Amino acid sequence: MSAGGFGNSLSDRWLPLVPPDVQVPAYDRSALRIGVLHLGVGAFHRCHQAEYLDDLATMGERIGLAGISLGGSALIRTMAAQDGLYSRTLARDDESRTRIIGVLRHLTDHAASPETSLSLMADPRVGTVTMTLTEKGYCHIPATGLLDENHPGIRQDLALRLTRTVTAPGFLVAGLARRRAAGRGGLTLISCDNIPRNGTVLRNVVLGVAAQTDPAMAAWIGDHVAFPSTMVDRIVPAITVADHARIEARMGVEDAAAVLGEPFRQWVIENRFAAPRPAWERAGVEIVGDVAGHEQVKLRVLNAAHSILSLLGALRGYETTAEAVRDPDLTGFARSVLNRETLPHLPVVPGLDPAAYLQTCLDRFANRALHHRCHQIATDTSQKIRQRLLDPLRACRAAGQEAPGLETAIAGWIVYLARGQAAFGASWVIRDPVAAEAAAIARDTGANPDAFARRILSLVPVFGTDLSRDPALADRIARRTCLLIEGKAPKAVAGFDTTP
Repeated sequence: MSAGGFGNSLSDRWLPLVPPDVQVPAYDRSALRIGVLHLGVGAFHRCHQAEYLDDLATMGERIGLAGISLGGSALIRTMAAQDGLYSRTLARDDESRTRIIGVLRHLTDHAASPETSLSLMADPRVGTVTMTLTEKGYCHIPATGLLDENHPGIRQDLALRLTRTVTAPGFLVAGLARRRAAGRGGLTLISCDNIPRNGTVLRNVVLGVAAQTDPAMAAWIGDHVAFPSTMVDRIVPAITVADHARIEARMGVEDAAAVLGEPFRQWVIENRFAAPRPAWERAGVEIVGDVAGHEQVKLRVLNAAHSILSLLGALRGYETTAEAVRDPDLTGFARSVLNRETLPHLPVVPGLDPAAYLQTCLDRFANRALHHRCHQIATDTSQKIRQRLLDPLRACRAAGQEAPGLETAIAGWIVYLARGQAAFGASWVIRDPVAAEAAAIARDTGANPDAFARRILSLVPVFGTDLSRDPALADRIARRTCLLIEGKAPKAVAGFDTTP
């Protein structure tokens, strides 16, 4: 039984009993036909892409959604028991509104039912596959955006010739092979994760796997599959027990798949499609010729500010970014870093004022209704740091500009890694693909922050050959790491005040 303790779960049967202040599907769910597949039916997808499709269904477009899990069946079983229904609550401080999303019509666990999920990939009615896998789900090398051929999952998929797959790239190639064998038309694959040029990265890893299994298959993919880049934006934290209880009390029914997010949302998709698609623009999606500008501004401003506040906030003992953003020292530091070192090198996006956008982001972080944990945002930073901090640092270097703030933020991540090691007190558990390497480095260097920082900075897959082999940069970041570990304020470590 979930937090509300009502004894009855949300389902088609219970929809008529939902209170009138909760919005329910205003369309015939049985009339929806699967046209979109989504890999990774996590909270962000349920609060973002699925909502857009639900909007279209409300407008009369009868396209349903199928959700495929690649890594576990617990959520799939939970949602199947609820007939694919779940509640989406949008909250700002003390105000909230709840809506039940009904567009999810089919759910399958690929590990348990591979034939079902591969058949969906070959369904002629399906023209689009979207995905939220998190950065590490692409099995790529962050510094290059290319397939990591040494990734254990990729090696397993290739060894089995894709007869059983455990990775997203392997599954996609196996599904596309099934589609090709059935003589079906093209398909559009859309990454909805925070990766620079996510369409290009997705294309790289899919073609990388295909080329090693069947060169003819790789050629077919090149001719029949589109990989548009996209930018998605909505803050969707992990839901708390208290949030769950409030939502279920409002609905009068249990909902084990409830999600909570902020009212703001945005979705920008590159106009590159290989098959019929939903008319997303009717629901507010921006279809543009080039998404790079939107993507870069979001990654280097909103996501970068989120990482800076979360990493440094965790070091100060804050639980959530809403707490960290209320610390004038941390917010002043984040604002100064971005204003001084990132915003001057951003591309021009028509209608967007970067400074105003930064302030909007900080205002969004202050939303008291969203308990977005600093440690949740800090998870997998090794996969995120390139686009949020390292590429802005590279832009400064190319312009001949010093970047003490970005260097301090990078040092903040290194301190965060250090604080997860026994040698430094083991304040928390590190959840990151480099966790094992960080632990080994800490064992070698002991409680020596300078040595620890230099070894972390030498990780070429994260920092690339340019940054990892720059001794002067290593000197500066190692020194800043030591100062942060000593408890110095970030603005003092960076060497500037927080006046913009």
